[in-house]
Amino acid sequence: MAETARLAGFIDDTEFSDIPLDAIEAGKRAIRDYAGVAVFGSQHAVGNRLSRYVERFEPGKHATVFGRGTASATGAALANGGFGHAVDYDDTFESIVIHPTSPTFPAALAAAELVDGAGQDVMTGYLVGVEAAFRIGHATYPSHYDQGFHATGTIGTFGGAVAAGCVLGLSPTELTHAFGIAASSASSLKKNFGSMTKPYHAGHAAEMGLRAALLAQDGFTADPEIMEGPIGYGEVMTPGGDYDPSVITDGLGSDWAIHDIGFKPYPSGVITHAAMEALRRIVIEEDLEPSDVERVVVTLDDAATEMLHHKQPTDALQAKFSIEFCLAAILLERDVDIHAFSDEYVQSDQAQSTIQLVERAFEPNLFGDEFAGYGGRVVVETVDGSEYVEEERRAPGGPSNPIAEERWIDKFETCAGTVLRDDQVDDLKRAIDGLEDQGSIAELTTAVTPE
Repeated sequence: MAETARLAGFIDDTEFSDIPLDAIEAGKRAIRDYAGVAVFGSQHAVGNRLSRYVERFEPGKHATVFGRGTASATGAALANGGFGHAVDYDDTFESIVIHPTSPTFPAALAAAELVDGAGQDVMTGYLVGVEAAFRIGHATYPSHYDQGFHATGTIGTFGGAVAAGCVLGLSPTELTHAFGIAASSASSLKKNFGSMTKPYHAGHAAEMGLRAALLAQDGFTADPEIMEGPIGYGEVMTPGGDYDPSVITDGLGSDWAIHDIGFKPYPSGVITHAAMEALRRIVIEEDLEPSDVERVVVTLDDAATEMLHHKQPTDALQAKFSIEFCLAAILLERDVDIHAFSDEYVQSDQAQSTIQLVERAFEPNLFGDEFAGYGGRVVVETVDGSEYVEEERRAPGGPSNPIAEERWIDKFETCAGTVLRDDQVDDLKRAIDGLEDQGSIAELTTAVTPE
């Protein structure tokens, strides 16, 4: 059986009871991380504009919009997916460049609201959606990403389609058509990094994934073998010839992809995080202030050059892809969170002057084959002639380099607490912790709506 049909069969066969407890618990952690970031993102400049669009052109009462109200199901998926990625603080796979939850969970949740689904339905849909995104992502990596596609948007569309299709109870045949529809709906370019369109990619993926599932449910057709063949998605999207269909089919249901998810400690492109963490250690251990520093030299892998577009950012979105700003913020704040990534902060004289202390350098294969971990080396030269060197070979927050639990908890409470009252933040935690219980969707959707 070919990969499209094999994946559809796995989704159809998977029941909540088939999913290991550790995968369920890992899924709830990822959903909590997403929910906090999405609630905050709902009030961000990106969130405000997406909300206005949805209110005008995709209104309705079918599904919940985080931090707002309601909309059509596809409108809610668009908004909630964009909210999750609005400040680039959402989770990411450690082994591949994809943010899985923002395009996947909103599609599952909106689909469940359409059919009055239970928490178990949402959890099952979400976990198999993450699985599909992980496998299709790896099957097309690195050629697809290197070609300039933002896989969170392209591959994430399949994750959204699978998540929604599972919740809606699509048959294997309907699922293969949903894959075909999703394949023709998936698009996102890395050229848009540092603009509002990057977070839109995640929302677009969630909306298109849900739409693909709904169309397939109604009998809309597509090629049922969309991944296969010379003009199938796999070959077309990997001009380097890297497509490996066995990655999609081998071991389905054994090693769950949810365990590859890591949680960001900083609201910026993950390529900046290892260097930020290395500088954070130096600044804290040596008790340095910007006035103590003569120069900071950061070395990253050559592959980072295409993501770090902005040496001198002028707004918060550009700053997320500026290694200069990210390290300047560490020098100024030590512990950097959402509050440093505002237009006002980025444009401040203090931030702009501190940026001038940072110099970038690149090396091919900096840490051998570990680029997937986005490693970095930082050298700090002080005004008194001292020099401090730190390396971080993998981005903090992933399974192989986890962040401290208190940092993850503080991230959720800070993000959600900027929009919700303390009791609502507690309600949101409780709703996610009990998501597999019947009736918990209403608790969740109520918790993410400010009174």
